[in-house]
Amino acid sequence: MTIDTSYLFTFLLIVVRITSFMVTVPVFSGRQIPATFKIGFSVVLSVLCVGLIDEPIQSFTLGTMVLLILKEFMVGIVLGMVANILFYSVQLAGALLDLLIGFSMASLFDPTFGTNTQLTGRFKNILAILVLFSINGHHILIQGVLASFDWVTLQASVPAWMDGRLSTFLLDCLGQMFMIGFMMAAPIIGTMFVVDVALGIIARTVPQMNVFAIFPPVKILIHFLIYIFVLPNFFYLLKVLFETMFGSMYSILKIMGA
Repeated sequence: MTIDTSYLFTFLLIVVRITSFMVTVPVFSGRQIPATFKIGFSVVLSVLCVGLIDEPIQSFTLGTMVLLILKEFMVGIVLGMVANILFYSVQLAGALLDLLIGFSMASLFDPTFGTNTQLTGRFKNILAILVLFSINGHHILIQGVLASFDWVTLQASVPAWMDGRLSTFLLDCLGQMFMIGFMMAAPIIGTMFVVDVALGIIARTVPQMNVFAIFPPVKILIHFLIYIFVLPNFFYLLKVLFETMFGSMYSILKIMGA
């Protein structure tokens, strides 16, 4: 039994791209998923992809092999990073709300991003992950990395890394992240601003009132009451977020494959 070295090296390049994608894309990159599962899942996807490659690499030198591995690593990292940057807007919205209502003093470990996050940010993140699974968004993410082999072939170069188009697009994604995050938090931020003004007037007119004992629970109560009414708006913005995320993955493939 002999093994074709061209398919073996093709399999290695595919594993590098898919594995680097899995360690940066939302949901799959979380620490709640064991590393053995990520590696095993990447290998299984790579085995399925090897037979679909029309032009396996026939011959190569050591320098070419190193360059191709670095290229595949960067393609997977960039593709997953685009989705992860936009998905971070959910946690950004939660952090802004916790800063206003006083929850920023308490934090929880978020296994999805591997950092400490506030209570509302963690709650919004869980809701976003559940919605992503309910619409089979994880399938679309996997389809994105599989479709990348049609846009950016194994032997192709990526000139977009040098002409600034890729960095410009990543900055645009960063701006969209802040915009969507502010939109998610804007209704409650505006309401809490009015509440702060009202409570400030009450504190000035009734100086005998213990503001440090009364106002924080009142703000938390008003926050949750308003949150019930604006929750449908949050799910609508999640729809906008996922459409933007999937569209950005398609756009980054067009940029790298041009």
